[in-house]
Amino acid sequence: EGKLMAEILNSSVEYKLGVEFVGQVEGGRWAVKMRGMEDKEDVGQLLLGGELARSREDVLLKKEDNTESHLQGSKCDQTRKNRSSSPKLAPSSKSNGATATSILSPEITPAPVLITPAPTTVPRSVLALGHEVVAAVCYLETPAVFYICPTTSVDQFTTILTTTQNCPSGEVLPTLGICCLAKDEDCWYRAEIVQLGEDNTTATLFLLDYGKTVQSNMASLRPLPKEMQTIPGLVCKVNLKGIKPGGKEWSEDQIGGADIVLDVGKDATQFSVKVVEVESSGEMWVSMKDAEGTDVATLMIETEIAAADIHEPKELSQAPLKYRSGSLALGTQSAVVLGAVSPMELYICSQEMFMQLSTTMDMLTQAAASSTPVKTVQDDDSVLACDDGTWYRGKVVKVMGDNMVQVELVDLASTATLSMAHLRIASPDVMKEVVVAVSCCLDTWVEEDRKVAVEKWGDKMAGMVEEFSEVQVEVVGRVEAGQYRIKFPELEKKMNAGRVKSRAEMLKEKLRKK
Repeated sequence: EGKLMAEILNSSVEYKLGVEFVGQVEGGRWAVKMRGMEDKEDVGQLLLGGELARSREDVLLKKEDNTESHLQGSKCDQTRKNRSSSPKLAPSSKSNGATATSILSPEITPAPVLITPAPTTVPRSVLALGHEVVAAVCYLETPAVFYICPTTSVDQFTTILTTTQNCPSGEVLPTLGICCLAKDEDCWYRAEIVQLGEDNTTATLFLLDYGKTVQSNMASLRPLPKEMQTIPGLVCKVNLKGIKPGGKEWSEDQIGGADIVLDVGKDATQFSVKVVEVESSGEMWVSMKDAEGTDVATLMIETEIAAADIHEPKELSQAPLKYRSGSLALGTQSAVVLGAVSPMELYICSQEMFMQLSTTMDMLTQAAASSTPVKTVQDDDSVLACDDGTWYRGKVVKVMGDNMVQVELVDLASTATLSMAHLRIASPDVMKEVVVAVSCCLDTWVEEDRKVAVEKWGDKMAGMVEEFSEVQVEVVGRVEAGQYRIKFPELEKKMNAGRVKSRAEMLKEKLRKK
């Protein structure tokens, strides 16, 4: 019955559903009411009438029921502040203080609003070549690799830490690259999912404002509030230039000694940091001096914490930094089509990311005005590219004759042939945002041959999928190549024109007529 119900709810992209969030039930799940956007039909009542569901009464939790009482007296108390409580739920006769309501209640509700899931991402901080900053060391991996936080961000860190301690619980979808709140040592931090367990019930997360990597159960994570999504991560990963381990790897004593020299985690101990090299992978190499002007690398060598790195500096690739791939949340959602090469290579993005494009373009126009013109390029170079008077982030696909270059406009999943005069060097600041266009493959085509897919459908895709059109898709997972697997009913219907309606579709039509 559950499978059939899912098929019914997802069987038609034309039938829009509105969702009203009633409240949270035990376990963190949300209780909702669903109605047709046009016919106002109550989905719950339709399912009851079709004998696909049974009526049930759920107990909703008040906000205070989710409060983490054991945080009292923890190390976060110094920065946590009380926030205004959420609106009270309707009075109830329940003696335990919870409020009861029936999800399938026939009462009149406000006009439903179409909910579109969107991946929650937060850009990581980067420093440009030659940039100088005063910073404290907030997390240490080895004497040569650690995370710094500029002193100008300390107040912002305190504000974020204070705010995140009182955020409500809720479901976090197991999706690589999305950001949420994760708990470490009694404190909640902004975090990015960097790896998922085999069964998607556990995750490895990077703490964006700390630098630490932690493990957590998915059920223990919390959604990241919208106001926390626009602030880039506060820490930067750096490599201290000029040192190396005395043996094959760093010893515990050496790591402990570096912890003392760098006074890790203490905002009062500040260093002058300068970025001296940036590799094509994005790795930043820095020189550091303490408040007295002592070179930190030299101090570590003299105290035998590290050995001098007498090797020649690594030859830096001429290619700029690599772009960060975008992500999609799992589940059914509205999306915008950016490009379609074949059923195995579709490019889409969330509505939220698409709306941010105008802001991104304004930022790129300003960046291009202060950037250096490109004199020479090679394949895979990252550049700023001006096409029809608008600046985009690009990647060189092919260097042609007569000073012409074929460039992939990465955020739009399209290509343009441009003169070298229309290219500018891409700085780390414009590279830190994730790519808007996300590569996807139809779920039913995952095991097919890519070459055959292009040969059979390549010249037909433009007529089946309109560029920049809004569509309904279901993101069901990822494939080895890093693409997302999606179900795209509208496209699949066109590709399978004339097929017989499924039992679920026929039942849905019958229920809608009741």
